[in-house]
Amino acid sequence: MDDNDAQGPAAAGTVLVVGGGLAGISAACELADLGHRVTLLEKRPFLGGRTYSFFDKQTDSEVDNGQHIFMKSCTAYIGLLDRLNVRHKTYLQSRMRVTVYDAQRRPSALYSSMLPAPFHLVLSFLRYRHLSWGDKAAIARAAFAIRRMSEGRRKELDGISFCDWLSARGQSARAIEAFWDLIILPVCNDDSRRVSASQAIMVFQDGFLGGRHAADIGYATVGLSSLLAGEAQRYIEQRGGKVIVGKSLQSLEGDQQGIRCARLYSGPSIGADAYLLAVPPRQLGKLLPETLRKHEFFDRASRLAMSPIVNVHLWFDRQVTDLEFAAFLDNDVQWVFNKTAIYGEDGGQGQRLCISLSAAHKFIDMPKDQLYRLVVDELRRAIPATGEASVTRFIVVRERYATFAPRPGSAAYRLPSRTPVRNLFLAGAWTDTGWPSTMESAVRSGENAARAIATAA
Repeated sequence: MDDNDAQGPAAAGTVLVVGGGLAGISAACELADLGHRVTLLEKRPFLGGRTYSFFDKQTDSEVDNGQHIFMKSCTAYIGLLDRLNVRHKTYLQSRMRVTVYDAQRRPSALYSSMLPAPFHLVLSFLRYRHLSWGDKAAIARAAFAIRRMSEGRRKELDGISFCDWLSARGQSARAIEAFWDLIILPVCNDDSRRVSASQAIMVFQDGFLGGRHAADIGYATVGLSSLLAGEAQRYIEQRGGKVIVGKSLQSLEGDQQGIRCARLYSGPSIGADAYLLAVPPRQLGKLLPETLRKHEFFDRASRLAMSPIVNVHLWFDRQVTDLEFAAFLDNDVQWVFNKTAIYGEDGGQGQRLCISLSAAHKFIDMPKDQLYRLVVDELRRAIPATGEASVTRFIVVRERYATFAPRPGSAAYRLPSRTPVRNLFLAGAWTDTGWPSTMESAVRSGENAARAIATAA
């Protein structure tokens, strides 16, 4: 194609951001604030990426694709909420507290006290009834080893699993299941057998052991699309940027010397000074110029494994629990969120719950009827009152490629923002942020890429 086919000459400081998830949004906002003229391109008819909601006509309600939470240690994500002036649409605990139930439906809580870290968790840990005293002593020794570990030593552990690291430090199978995986499974979207020790240790260092408020839990009190999609578009456009939704990039045109333009499936091509691909790793190769698709740098991303998430939404004809959210051991429902309470809805006419299934390998292809029976049966064990109620609505949202899997050795496949192509940059929760595939990692990646573009200009 002739370069003259591009949509006008590229003016100084123009950037095309491909991908309207949190990575693309944060990059576009940062670039706009730095004075660049930004075009944000998203193939879906809405922004948000894997954090979105949809309207369900049958229940007349907004439904999230899944339950997303953040912690107070997620400073970049909270910063994006503040930048878009939407933090008031979220809730953040004043002090971390998680209720955990075992197979006998006995509750126990992990919570933060006013003591300085790492002693802020000691009181709840001593009272935590789901572990033996021997397991608690072993966990305490491992926790102090984690807190003292240097960043350099931690990174050296990327090649082994967290489970192997824990087992070498006397952790029993029950200790791993009832404590370590209680945290690692939802945060890393895989269990300790398949998560690198380096990644898991980072979660504990920065989160649960990083400060007495670092693990305070937050969530949106409105649908995810209502939270920031509209505000993000307005923010970019008010600063001279452009947001294009419902248009797909076919491929970038260029070579290792530079990208010349972006060819769309429909409409004119787009030219810019810099191009940022804020897309999942499995899509990266398809969008690159053909001469770059097998380049050693980019090919590394194709080696990242992906991990699924399944979220099950149920509406009941009555109130079935007073819990805001809770974790369940020895039960397939894992985590249950009371969306009626979270959204501040009137529960007089019933209640809706969201069951979040991380590392959902055994659920991702399960027939809907079978999944329904399994979840309802497991809920009756976890929350007996659900057995006396009728389910009036049941929605399953499957995300086959929800996150990258931080398996042992995966750090080598997470790419930096800068690429060997002078005007091509990368963002996404899977890039080299140091964080697992979370909203925090996505926002950090966008900010990293924006700053790399600004310094390269």
